[in-house]
Amino acid sequence: MGHAVVLRGDIDGRQIQLSLQPKKNEDGLEGRYFFFGGSPEILVAGEVEGDDLVMEESVNGRDVSGQWEGHRQGNAISGTWSSADGSITKPFSLQLP
Repeated sequence: MGHAVVLRGDIDGRQIQLSLQPKKNEDGLEGRYFFFGGSPEILVAGEVEGDDLVMEESVNGRDVSGQWEGHRQGNAISGTWSSADGSITKPFSLQLP
């Protein structure tokens, strides 16, 4: 992934749009996403190893507010979103462009 990509999908049925790009000067990815229908943008950062995607998200840019763990199959990535303390988990699905 050498440039920014925009993925669309959902978290537990709520439609989202996620933008990802390579981090500058280090390995990994960074980006942001929002829920359709009005929400602040939420920052994400993580890495891809093979077909596995792991990201942490932050609503305020400092504190981790959630984690994504997904697996790519073809042009789709699906997995589990969990809250920072792990008490809430929701399925997510993303489509690569």
